[in-house]
Amino acid sequence: MKLKLDHKVIPKESTVVLGISGGRDSMALVHALLAQRPDLHLIAAHVNHNLRKNSKEEAAFVDGMMQRWNVTFEGVSVKPPKTGNLEEWGRDKRYEFFEKIKKKHKADFIFTAHHQNDDFETMMLHFLRGTRVKGLAGMKFQRGHIVRPLLFTSRDDINAYIEEMQIPYREDSSNQNNKLSRNFLRNKIIPVLKHVFPHVIQNWQTQKNYWTELQEILETSAKIFLKEYLNKKEGLDRKAYSSLPFPLRATVLELWYKESSGARVSDVQTLERWDDAILNFPTRKKTEWHGKKFLVMSKERAKVA
Repeated sequence: MKLKLDHKVIPKESTVVLGISGGRDSMALVHALLAQRPDLHLIAAHVNHNLRKNSKEEAAFVDGMMQRWNVTFEGVSVKPPKTGNLEEWGRDKRYEFFEKIKKKHKADFIFTAHHQNDDFETMMLHFLRGTRVKGLAGMKFQRGHIVRPLLFTSRDDINAYIEEMQIPYREDSSNQNNKLSRNFLRNKIIPVLKHVFPHVIQNWQTQKNYWTELQEILETSAKIFLKEYLNKKEGLDRKAYSSLPFPLRATVLELWYKESSGARVSDVQTLERWDDAILNFPTRKKTEWHGKKFLVMSKERAKVA
């Protein structure tokens, strides 16, 4: 059996860092790459988040399997915070480590094992929490040097490959915790959707290009607008901004925020707060922007100060 992998964009003999948890998806990815792309130099990167009792055993399992398959292994153990969003913290720690290993080995790419079902779950979470065009597009197959070769491969195909090839893996017990939003969606909601609409995930993925291209149109238009109507010293032209439709205003705010803070806008409510401020606030009234900075209004301009 051959697992469906999208790797044609990767030049021959590239050095690739693989994010490996030890679960079904990442173990299938390593196995399939070894079979289909023996020219690649693979480096397995594993982060022990120390969130479960068997975390050390999982790290040892990945190390042992990579030795068995002659794949370079890099691992790190991190201490979880006592408060805050653990899912977001874990994701940040993983990518921070992947980038560190990429730099150490002068690698060309980072591969993650996100697949078709992960893509649909991500889109649904965005949709249910309130999203814009970007959220409806789901994950990108490639974002710079980060590539998801399994993005158009189903969980069922991965499970079948694991079974046929008898690939060892470790099950993440936290995947059954339905108190976590993604798990509840995966274990309770999506099976009902698939029962009524068997091809719902595949049907949605065929629309990815539509939403992605629509987002690109918005971003291109927003960049043109910012170049003309944003003065770094004086701020944003409120009158010109108010003439735009909301989807474009929201994109303008997203790009402006990212440029000024280096961060992403956390939610739709924040965008709506800034949008309302620029459209309706009187002179000298302000609203929070980033860190200790505020979005401050003058008669004609909105300025970050």
